[in-house]
Amino acid sequence: MVRTRMPGWVVVLAAAALAGGCGRSAEKARAEHEAHSQAQAGAGSAASAAAAAKAAEADLVSAVSTGNSTTPVGLRFRIQEVPRVGQPLRLELVLAQQPGLEISNMLVSLQPSDGLALESDRNFEFHAPEPGAIQRMVIVLRAEQAGLLNLGATVLVNSGNDSLARNFSIPLIAVAPAL
Repeated sequence: MVRTRMPGWVVVLAAAALAGGCGRSAEKARAEHEAHSQAQAGAGSAASAAAAAKAAEADLVSAVSTGNSTTPVGLRFRIQEVPRVGQPLRLELVLAQQPGLEISNMLVSLQPSDGLALESDRNFEFHAPEPGAIQRMVIVLRAEQAGLLNLGATVLVNSGNDSLARNFSIPLIAVAPAL
């Protein structure tokens, strides 16, 4: 039997790949388990509700933004399936507000890139949302071509005498339909 020794950098690279590949799923599974355990232990308690909400938000992805992190809103999204050319795609958008900030109204405007059709409402408006509230929107898109597509979202926030706009980008990779 001949034994060969692997270079040290191969072992380190393999360990990093395994750790990186498993981390996201393990975190999600752990969050779901904790939410389930807390829900059984203290049904109806605020702690179990918060844990269940955290587990439900575990698979949301942050939309890309050029704004700074002190802006009073953040946008995340969730898709359940791979975008396929010619097939409708349901996309859930979650707009989170900074806690404690009084907002008089918010307007979300969606702009699909070339090759992407928006089959639902293009604008969403929220009047006097509760401070720290989360707004959920469900939209339907249809990819008209394969490749990298983009859904732009502009969020206008009016708070007292201040107004600001924040732009977000949601990248999607559409594939040819399955045969």
